[in-house]
Amino acid sequence: MSWAPGIGRYGRAVVEDVLEGARLFDRTLTGFWRELADIGSRPAQSRMGTVAAVSVVLTTVVALAMQLDAPWWAAISGYMSLMSTGAGSVRRGLLRLSGTIVGAVLGFIMARWLPYDQVALCLFLGCATMAGVIAVQVSPHGLAWLFMAITSSLVLLMSLNDPTQAFEIACYRTLDVAVGVSCAMVTAKLLQEWHAEPPPTAPGWRHLLGAQWPSVLHGFRAAISVVTVMIVWVMADLPDVGEMAVTIAVVMAAPLIADGGTTTRHLVAEKSFHRFMGCLLGGIVALACLALQVESFVWWLAMIGGVVWVGMHIQMGRHGIPYVGTQFAFVFVVTMVQGLAPPDSIMPGVDRFAGITGGLGILMIVSLLLWPSDEELKAEQQA
Repeated sequence: MSWAPGIGRYGRAVVEDVLEGARLFDRTLTGFWRELADIGSRPAQSRMGTVAAVSVVLTTVVALAMQLDAPWWAAISGYMSLMSTGAGSVRRGLLRLSGTIVGAVLGFIMARWLPYDQVALCLFLGCATMAGVIAVQVSPHGLAWLFMAITSSLVLLMSLNDPTQAFEIACYRTLDVAVGVSCAMVTAKLLQEWHAEPPPTAPGWRHLLGAQWPSVLHGFRAAISVVTVMIVWVMADLPDVGEMAVTIAVVMAAPLIADGGTTTRHLVAEKSFHRFMGCLLGGIVALACLALQVESFVWWLAMIGGVVWVGMHIQMGRHGIPYVGTQFAFVFVVTMVQGLAPPDSIMPGVDRFAGITGGLGILMIVSLLLWPSDEELKAEQQA
């Protein structure tokens, strides 16, 4: 039977993928435990962890004092704006803020008509995602492009039920990020070293149909993931549109860098799995902290600062799992910081964690399904 060899090859490929997944899971957890065992052994990591913890705690306090409606987004901005030097942190924060401002304006404009046209809404989300993810890989100002895409999508999605709120949402998203970036800059000024850095290098927007074609393909995959998240959310009739917006923002904020060439499926799987595992581990820790039902504001902040310190320690570690640390801290903060006080219920955290985990899972599956196999890569290189 002619189809028997094909079935055999397919079966062996499936078995090999399962075994590779098991090995990847083991390596990731091993690296995670090794990073935890290294806590306190490297002063540079410890210092950067302290910078991150101070920045996030300071941002959270300021955001709550200002009664911002999304203090979690401000706290995340206080974490994600940090680099290894003060000058780098300032540059990253300004790029994040400038992209947010442009994205807020764009989202407000699009919210005037896109909520009433589902097809156009999907096209906009897909195109914005694709542009942002490609820019991260090819532009020296890619972070600004990415947050233009993220913020415009957040404003648009969070105003779906009531488009008249788009202006207010756009203003609050900009204010959230401005608070986070400002607190990160203050922390960087006080706690980080300042010295000149070489300008970032990037291949630029030229040759998108040539040498940079892998970046375009990955942008396309990210766009499919974002639209898929929205479609699944709508088909499942999940009620909280705001949580869908958070999930999509997290998916967009986790682009897989193509490293200047067509990355192998193994490396794509590894990066995707690291982000997924970071999300899973950070969410589990956050839910465990929520289950304690800590009512003391000081102890709540101490838990946030302590876990963020660990996340940055892993991100700056030497065991090859930086994405685990980034996503670990990211999801922990998003799950723990829900309102204007320590949360009194675990369920909102469960809902948010489930949405983020599902979104990153969709990104991982879409990336692997649409990424060329090693055999296809060899054929392309030989052509």
